[in-house]
Amino acid sequence: MKIILNRLMIVFGIAACALMACLDSGALASDGHALPLSSMKVEISSNGKTATFQLYDTAAAREFYNQLPLELDLTNFRDAQWMFYPPEKLNVKANEAYHDGKKGELSYYAPWGDVFMLYKDFYAGDEMHRLGIGLSGVDDIAAMSGSAVIRKMEPLAEEKEQTMQITVTANGSAIVYELNDSQASKDLYAQLPLEIEVENYGSNEKIFYPPKKLNTSNTPLVKGAQPGTLAYYAPWADVVMFYGSFGSASGLYELGHAVKGTERIRSLGGTIRIEAGSSR
Repeated sequence: MKIILNRLMIVFGIAACALMACLDSGALASDGHALPLSSMKVEISSNGKTATFQLYDTAAAREFYNQLPLELDLTNFRDAQWMFYPPEKLNVKANEAYHDGKKGELSYYAPWGDVFMLYKDFYAGDEMHRLGIGLSGVDDIAAMSGSAVIRKMEPLAEEKEQTMQITVTANGSAIVYELNDSQASKDLYAQLPLEIEVENYGSNEKIFYPPKKLNTSNTPLVKGAQPGTLAYYAPWADVVMFYGSFGSASGLYELGHAVKGTERIRSLGGTIRIEAGSSR
């Protein structure tokens, strides 16, 4: 009962920041750090109205995104938000919690397991967790009702072309890898350029150790490595360049695959240079 009563508390707060300011700087977590925005965007349609949201780069937001598409019933709460219940609950972090909700935010309330769209500013005594910020249709949220269709927004063609690629060079040979959109791949990409020693391991792979360990959240496990597979072995914190076939292993995560020069991986040795982008 205390949780419910606390959540019903609504007070006047300071004016909400402008939408563009929120997009530029990101929302603040309880520890004072800004929540970074991701490339994930969702569209929610109900009763002839549509609102779009850009999600933050948090575990809870990724878990919500991975459950889409969904068609769920909407419930109005205190004439300030429309809420719905995704099939699976989301994992939240305490330091990402907040109390002062702003119009246009997409958020999550862990005790109830509901996602909600705010069409008014809202204050809760209990902790809420932001999932995203409204991009369009914020003023249409209030008119929604009944059921809602929640789906992923496909990136525009020009956005799809901006795939992360890296080039590994040594002794005049170049291998180009296309990375997936996992957090581990982003962490590796952020450390480039690198000049680093490559080592032989077994009879089917070359390995190197990036300066910083990679975060494997939202990173797929390797189900069957092939020549050209780029992977990360978390227990040893090494990046693996396969030039032969391999099955799978606990802690082996997929980063991407070679799109050029797969046959040159076997001959890599000594110091290699790894750069962002592909070679011409």
